[in-house]
Amino acid sequence: MPTTINHYPRLLLLLAIILMAQAKGQGAVHSDDILSSDKLLIVGLDADYAPLEYVDEQGNAHGYDVDFTNELMKRLGRKFTYAPNKWENISGDVLKGHVDLAMMIYSPYRKDSTNYSRAVFRLYYQVVYRKSDEETFSFRNLEGKHIAYMKSRPVGQMLKQEKAIGHQVTNMGQTFLDLEKGKYDALICFRYQARYFFEKFGPDNLKAEDLSIQPREYCYVSHSKTLIDAINRELKLMDKEGIIDDIYGDSIKSQFDHIEIPDWVWYLLGSLIVAFLTVLVVVARRANKRLAAEHHKLADAYNQLAEKNAALVTANARAEESSRMKTQFIQQISHELRTPLNILNGFTQVLTSPHMELTDDERIDISKRMTENSERMTKMVNMMLEISDASSMTVIERSDSVTVKAIAMKAIQESNIEQARHVSFTYEAEPDVWQATLSTNLRMSSRALSLLLDNAQKFTTEGQVRLSASFSSDHRQVVFAVEDTGIGIAAHDAERIFDAFVQIDDYYDGTGIGLTIARSIVRRLGGDIMLDSQHTAPGTRFLLSLPLADSDD
Repeated sequence: MPTTINHYPRLLLLLAIILMAQAKGQGAVHSDDILSSDKLLIVGLDADYAPLEYVDEQGNAHGYDVDFTNELMKRLGRKFTYAPNKWENISGDVLKGHVDLAMMIYSPYRKDSTNYSRAVFRLYYQVVYRKSDEETFSFRNLEGKHIAYMKSRPVGQMLKQEKAIGHQVTNMGQTFLDLEKGKYDALICFRYQARYFFEKFGPDNLKAEDLSIQPREYCYVSHSKTLIDAINRELKLMDKEGIIDDIYGDSIKSQFDHIEIPDWVWYLLGSLIVAFLTVLVVVARRANKRLAAEHHKLADAYNQLAEKNAALVTANARAEESSRMKTQFIQQISHELRTPLNILNGFTQVLTSPHMELTDDERIDISKRMTENSERMTKMVNMMLEISDASSMTVIERSDSVTVKAIAMKAIQESNIEQARHVSFTYEAEPDVWQATLSTNLRMSSRALSLLLDNAQKFTTEGQVRLSASFSSDHRQVVFAVEDTGIGIAAHDAERIFDAFVQIDDYYDGTGIGLTIARSIVRRLGGDIMLDSQHTAPGTRFLLSLPLADSDD
């Protein structure tokens, strides 16, 4: 009997190991679904990013990245198709799952919202400027200089700190020509880009120098960690076999690992900086004394011009902001329509190709994605019609007698938030609140609430969204609260976010009209929408109020 009892712990341990192995096996089947050879991968492609990747006039993909990706997919045994798009839209397509894979520069700002592979290679920066400016141009003094660069937070922040005038560009070839003509003082780009366009255009009056800015890692990126893990394993093998060097070669890959700066150089540099600062302080003190006398003479004239100048600056800033928002809105609309059109075009080519054999599961998956992207375009067109209606302030008929719960349930259904995988959604209210009656327009009131739910799930990469309802303090209104754990909104932007075309964070997709439409609808129904400035938890809480049936508007 004692011997049997002593075997119980061993039996329990064996049973636990079997259960853990079974659970791990089930999880592996689910996570490896994207690696199934039956699933057609969509690979995002920059249509104009030569020489790495680009699309010719016939719509064919070319470039080092295309050659490398073709080889990688061949080794993985995967079927895939390219979805060409603009460079600035590729990251949004990956984050939202419109494409399964793309090649991008690693960004620490997006490392928690997507998955990066190991670096295929590293990119080093160079500055290109005119030879005629060689004696006067200095990268240590960029104040007031016009510097062109492709969108990059590290470069943009550096230029801002140096008080340079940064110009974000997308067409690097045209920028080289513009620099040669004198439109910019310099161009910051990657070393391979400078080499490529020097060979392409052969400019005699331009010169390139290396910069000490931290190099960037060029990686594959995907919403699927399982796919990235498989790619990492293959990249390691391809690196050992020399395939990466064979495809990209010295024209793209480069490194500074062999350069080592001696200690005496740093000591000398430090001494020069101290001496320079000392001279600068002495000169500055003498200059300040002379300037003080001149400043007193100019003070009266300055005060007279200050008010007029401030008014002109404000007017100019508003005009530039309005122009920028409209331009950004047009670009976003173009992106929101172009992306699904490119996907539909790609799938159409797959379906009509006489040499492409597809299984039933693949055809079902393609049909599902084509339907989703068609609905996405329809939704965008409807929002364009809604913003036009919101601007006209057309009266909304309030002839529906509905409960608070009916409005909430319809909004939840329209927003599809319960099907969102990246957020956890809950809703709640007291029974007497759910059954309270409103004299309103069911379609329009639920539409406004669904726009708030759409906004919450869009700006919550991973977290919770909660919908609740309660009575106002005077029991004359019902107040819907939509709370999320997303990126949050600063207090000074509480009203600005309701202006048409305004986007607080450019790194998230959207048109900047959802909140404008929602507030217009609710105000025409006798209620209002506002940002809850008392909300202190992480994220954002919007309050939507509507009058009860027995209240007086």
